[in-house]
Amino acid sequence: MFLSDYKLLFKQVSLTVIFIFIYRVLFYFFNTELYISSSTIEIVKALLYGIRFDIATAFIINLIFILFSIVPVRNSFYLALLKKIFILFNFFFIGFLVVDLEFFSFFGKKLTFDVFEIGGDIQNQAPQLIKNYWYFVLMIFGNIYIFSKLYPRKREIIKFNTELKLYKVILLNIIVLIITAIGIRGGVQLRSLSPKNAFVFEKYELGNLSLNAVYTLVRSIGKKGLKEVSYFKADSLAKEFLLKQKGHKTAEYEKEFKLKNANVVLIIVESLSQEYIEKGYAPFIEQLTKKSLYFSNNYANGRRSIEVLPSIMASFPSLVGKPLYQSQYQTNKFYSLPQALKKEGYITSFFHGGKRGTMDFDAYCSSIGFDEYHAMEDYPDKGHFDGQWGIYDNYFLDYFIDKLNQYKKPFFSSIFTLSSHQPYSIPSEFQNKYPKGNLEIHESIGYIDDSLREFFEKIKKTNWYENTLFIITADHTQKLESSKFNSLLGKYRVPLIFFHPKIELNKKSTRVISQHADIMPSTLDILGVKEERMLHFGDSVFSNNTGVMINRVGSDFILLKSRNLIRFNLQDAKQYEVGEDYLELKSKKVDLNFLKEIKAYIQYTHNGLIKNNIYD
Repeated sequence: MFLSDYKLLFKQVSLTVIFIFIYRVLFYFFNTELYISSSTIEIVKALLYGIRFDIATAFIINLIFILFSIVPVRNSFYLALLKKIFILFNFFFIGFLVVDLEFFSFFGKKLTFDVFEIGGDIQNQAPQLIKNYWYFVLMIFGNIYIFSKLYPRKREIIKFNTELKLYKVILLNIIVLIITAIGIRGGVQLRSLSPKNAFVFEKYELGNLSLNAVYTLVRSIGKKGLKEVSYFKADSLAKEFLLKQKGHKTAEYEKEFKLKNANVVLIIVESLSQEYIEKGYAPFIEQLTKKSLYFSNNYANGRRSIEVLPSIMASFPSLVGKPLYQSQYQTNKFYSLPQALKKEGYITSFFHGGKRGTMDFDAYCSSIGFDEYHAMEDYPDKGHFDGQWGIYDNYFLDYFIDKLNQYKKPFFSSIFTLSSHQPYSIPSEFQNKYPKGNLEIHESIGYIDDSLREFFEKIKKTNWYENTLFIITADHTQKLESSKFNSLLGKYRVPLIFFHPKIELNKKSTRVISQHADIMPSTLDILGVKEERMLHFGDSVFSNNTGVMINRVGSDFILLKSRNLIRFNLQDAKQYEVGEDYLELKSKKVDLNFLKEIKAYIQYTHNGLIKNNIYD
């Protein structure tokens, strides 16, 4: 071997580090709204801190190239092979950094291996993704050109050859292997570097700026399930502790009405952040809130559409680290809202205008007891296809009405809209009708809001409208523009509305905080349906406690209760006092009873799923 071989190796690995760093900087510019409340110094510190992850990632990407480079073989064929190995691996992995520039806003976290579990959806949407993100395709293939151009030519390598003696080759190869091992593990510390090490900043968003998507993706490969914990001597004690933290129904409410046998229509609006209502992009929904029981401080229990159904339908927040029904616990037994209502004689159905199989919605709905699932394939006029995801919302809502009119009463039916999903397509006849705002999603929010206005106008003429409880919420937030909502809590805030045409529900609750997991127990409570097999995450909004929100953000668990927030990563805990606008977080001493409560939730979740006895 020659000295030039080691110089080449150093140069190419360094080139990968530079590329990764550049894409982290680009990540900042693609997601500047996340860092409105961060100072320039904080951003620079996060970028510099991330170089450690960049170096580790570069060694991971180039591991095969490094191993082949220290093999003492040199001829034209082998030099060409080394170049191809370097370009191929860097092209493949750096491509994920390009993807992460935009798709972070959909996942709410850096890419992990579970992205491949929605490969079918990505494959189906490939044409429109390429069309709308053509510049990403150019960037990915541009990487090949740059890596190829910056790779030294064969004659340049040979020109600087300085032959080394065998003992020096062996010694240098050992040094290369040691440096590679240290690089991959991120240093010589006791435990290897991991994604959670990025979250050392006061603001959670800065941790994602330090990380790169290739590192989180590779580190998630082969990850096993949850680990059993023993914060309490017995799982039953954890459950008992959680029950004690909940308030009790007031005597006055127990004497109140119950909507016995009322129909239930649950509307899940794609990407409807609370910000859009406050900024006036959804005027009809805002008007409806004045006649409803309305929770503006409501939280989604996940950041992806695929996480929303277990939270709403089974009262199970997204605490596993991946979508529940794509995890190893997907075969666990869960009791759901449609199952509980079917026992009361309800006809149950779920509607989504997307293609059957999207997000595994159809399979999951079937598993939790929905009688019917209606998708794009069931819609009669394929001319209303948006060309991307499914049927435009206004048309599919009409189809929804037609089906509801046919159902025997009482019925429970849910519809999940889709037009406010990227690429935010609306029918040509509605274009330029709604405020375009400052974000590309704003016009589509105006469209779905107007579609819901027409929906309610039409169903007022039906014979079931006045005996129906309507529940409106969103799956998650998406693109946001204000610092208030681009915060740890703001990114989860979606509206929750309970509306009944004949009853003033807004006088029936004093709840301060609510979450998706509250929807199932609240619905059963107001209908007077008693279900003993209920999870302990959610609670009826008609109870007299202030409510909680529990979520998993990366490797951290967060619990919000009143104006206190605790963040816990199974080792360290931080507690904050929450400001009135739920934006400012002020550090405070950890309350041991509050810490005990979040530990109870974690033990209840982990051990209950592992043992499949979470309802016992």
